[in-house]
Amino acid sequence: MDTDLDSRRDYSKDRTDFILGTTPENCVLFIDGPLIGGVNNPYNVRMNDALLQKNVIPIFIVKNSNSNMVTDNIPRLKGKFNSDLHWAYTFQKAGTRTNFFKYEDSYNDEFSKIFCYLKTFDVSPQRIEFHPKTYAKYRDGMNEMMDLIYYLTLVQGNLKNPQLRSIAIAEKFARETLDLFDMSNLMKSLGLVPTMNQERGFGG
Repeated sequence: MDTDLDSRRDYSKDRTDFILGTTPENCVLFIDGPLIGGVNNPYNVRMNDALLQKNVIPIFIVKNSNSNMVTDNIPRLKGKFNSDLHWAYTFQKAGTRTNFFKYEDSYNDEFSKIFCYLKTFDVSPQRIEFHPKTYAKYRDGMNEMMDLIYYLTLVQGNLKNPQLRSIAIAEKFARETLDLFDMSNLMKSLGLVPTMNQERGFGG
């Protein structure tokens, strides 16, 4: 039994069920995190398909990544940058984005994506990801989608940590929710022993 793997699967399932159960029809949905990434792959693809059926446009936003999908596959870039984010930061001017790239999984076509890098201010860019089915369905409106993402990042207004205003607000609510609970005492009452990282995070 792999407890860590089972935990990540349970989280992915709960996250998928929550998003599908609370997202209204006919909207744009910004999801914090990658579309394709290990155990999340089948859940995210299933979720994406279900959202498209509701006329929802799912857009995945990645702030931090060591990925080299671009730099490893363009000969003139290979070996010159630590990551795609390093390349995009060096290459781009503030207020610009790269062209769209397509990643194709060699074993499962469903685990593919369309992505680009958006540099709002003179700091690390964000990676914007769409499933190919999303891109195909809403291709004619992609420029407007990117303009919307750029605008929502501008109005968030944090020059050092640019991200979409809607995601920034959601993170604030999440942190405030955690503050409602005394996690240290709750863990102790359940007989759980915190790890070193958990003690640092919850002040136990």
